[in-house]
Amino acid sequence: MLEGFRSANGQNISSQEILKIIETFILEKPEYKYKIFIGTDSENKEKITEFISVIVVHRVGYGARYFWKKISTNKKIDLYSRLWQEAILSLELSKKILKLLLKKNLKFNFEVHLDLGINGKSKSVIKELINLIRGYGLEVKIKPESYAASKIADHLF
Repeated sequence: MLEGFRSANGQNISSQEILKIIETFILEKPEYKYKIFIGTDSENKEKITEFISVIVVHRVGYGARYFWKKISTNKKIDLYSRLWQEAILSLELSKKILKLLLKKNLKFNFEVHLDLGINGKSKSVIKELINLIRGYGLEVKIKPESYAASKIADHLF
């Protein structure tokens, strides 16, 4: 699940490198608070749908690092299905990265960011998708607090 990620500057990066960068970033200033966010956004193009997932490690008030991955389908997907797929991709990525990071005894808060808002077309699935994520014991944020999905991932299209 961590395969195919790129650094912020677009270079391919391995799972081990991602974990090492996160660990080093946290351990070089352990006195600060850290948050790790996972988010996914999607966009329909001519005949495909693209999903971009991001992993963000934020040194609260003092910068962040992020990694991203693009996945493409061979068809356009309707909005409702795309929102569900965004949530599932973020959930699966969250489970994988949490499993790996928790072995390292790092101190951080963790959130899943969904590109959903109470205004607009996505409001019809907010409760279902929030409950899906919370059902796994994860904290979830929606717009305007879900900037990993609604800002960082969205900016990468």
